[in-house]
Amino acid sequence: MRIPEWVQKVVVSFETREEPFQEIEIAEALGRTNKSRGDTYNDKDEARGLLSEWTAFEFGEGRTHNSPWGTYFGPMMTLRDQNGTEIHSPDIKRLDGEFVAHWERRATECPNPVMRARYADLVWDLKHQITSEKPSVKYAQIAIDSYVEAADRGKYQMEVMGIDWLSRALDLARSINDSERLRCVVHSMFEFYKRMAQVKLVGTWLFLFDNLYGQKFVNPEQEALIIANLEEMLAKTSDTTASSNGVYENLDPWGAEAAAQRLAQHYQRRGEKANVERVVKAYGAAFEHMARQANGMMATAWLPPVIERYEQEGLKREAEELQKLAEEKARGALTDLKTVSVQVEIKSEDIHKLVDQLLGSKDLNTSLTRVAEYFIPRTDDARKLLDRLRTDAPFQSLIPIVLLERDGSPTAKIGSIDDDAEGRLHKQLGQTITFYQPFLEQVLLNTRERYAPTVDQLLDFLCQSALFADSRDGLLREGLAAYQQEDFTKAIHVLVPQVEHALRVLLGKLGIPIRKTVRNHPGITDAKNMKDALGDLRVRAVLSENLWRYLAVVYIDRRGGMNLRNDLAHGLASPLSLKRHTADRVFHTLLALALVRERKDPGPHDNTGPGAAKASS
Repeated sequence: MRIPEWVQKVVVSFETREEPFQEIEIAEALGRTNKSRGDTYNDKDEARGLLSEWTAFEFGEGRTHNSPWGTYFGPMMTLRDQNGTEIHSPDIKRLDGEFVAHWERRATECPNPVMRARYADLVWDLKHQITSEKPSVKYAQIAIDSYVEAADRGKYQMEVMGIDWLSRALDLARSINDSERLRCVVHSMFEFYKRMAQVKLVGTWLFLFDNLYGQKFVNPEQEALIIANLEEMLAKTSDTTASSNGVYENLDPWGAEAAAQRLAQHYQRRGEKANVERVVKAYGAAFEHMARQANGMMATAWLPPVIERYEQEGLKREAEELQKLAEEKARGALTDLKTVSVQVEIKSEDIHKLVDQLLGSKDLNTSLTRVAEYFIPRTDDARKLLDRLRTDAPFQSLIPIVLLERDGSPTAKIGSIDDDAEGRLHKQLGQTITFYQPFLEQVLLNTRERYAPTVDQLLDFLCQSALFADSRDGLLREGLAAYQQEDFTKAIHVLVPQVEHALRVLLGKLGIPIRKTVRNHPGITDAKNMKDALGDLRVRAVLSENLWRYLAVVYIDRRGGMNLRNDLAHGLASPLSLKRHTADRVFHTLLALALVRERKDPGPHDNTGPGAAKASS
């Protein structure tokens, strides 16, 4: 390996620099200079020489860094090729013992503490991964001393860099059980706090607690100082006193929450319930003060977590007062929203084609089967659409979604596509259901016009499935009759429980108990509900994924936008929702469940047992 002269010049320009810089700037400077020179090498040794310095400062670092190698340092970027293979940059597979030897030399000769710490820490962290050889402990010692020196001399551009250096030095000192260096790092951390703690920069005063609290190497006086510092910051960040010109100098509810959460942990450890309540109410009051002045959308986002924490601490009265404020603010939340609409033109000939496709058989049962199958949303299509969203609208795929009730109260929160894949999928399925609703209404209208089916004919179709076989003369008939007579409110209220009953029948057919024990009431059982049935993995294994997710989105999942079963059960359904469009959707779910057939004669290799159900959807 030979270090090109121009590479040495770039590196030396940093190691002699007095003003602070970030390690990545060295890699960027090497990259820019290399590109200006044409990025070509006839000498393999020189190319390796460049790589040895570039990788040294290109690696990402951090305690929470998701390194594929299980190390502190990891790739700055990871991509996947067309075959799905991960490609890392930088990648330790491109490195060997010669690179490590170069870092070892640089760790002992580089005058700049920031760079020296990086070289030494790379040796300590990556040598075994690259060469299978154990690194000398002296490199951990060099790294610790250099990190402390860099922090003490203010070699950071931002305070968080100094905190990261000291946190890494602490981890290294603990890993090698070096009590003297551990003492020096702790001392440096307290000195750093004295110099840099700022109320508005929460990270500059939380790090002492997060790194040192409860550790055996911290003495009682130091721990008391950590708590006193947090109490001081809590008082400042929760101060709702305005200055003469109406400015809240230090008010920061999120900073107050951060301080209070840690203080509560301390006082819980000591069994001081009164102090726990005091600090929790302090940060809660800060949020309350902000919420009273904020618009409805902001207030309803801020208050629920505080209410939940109040309830956890047994502060029932405070929780109820804050809940009343949240409900008051929620009533104005909807006025803060803006409607964004997109027009979609649906040609009449397309609707006629769909009607002919589904109803053209001139046989009622065949048509009902086709309607049932067609309007069950396809889960795979929804997943593909979400995958496209990652590429076409990556920012949108990252933004959480909050769903609001008609009164403005938040009813569900859906995370990003990566963090909440299930929630995003059900939200997309709900949107698909809404998009196809006008088509479903039109097809069902044409079904009535073309066949004029009677209640008995509808029952004949449904009762082909064992899920409805015992329901011909019960409430199912009453509900269908109400639907045919366009008494939609009655139809919905009668038919939705019949869907739940059909799912309990399915449980029984699968040999699964249809009742469950009641918590805290020994010997008492209750009928399983729709959530119990659709959440059972054995049910999901029998029904198609399209069908069980469809039922979940329509009836029990708030993220899908309907949650019909639960809204009816709790008296939350509005008169506007109990119209034809909802009745049509309930009727369609009955048709979809009627696709489930009972397997009477299992084959010799069928271990599902007699009476197992299957779904054709």
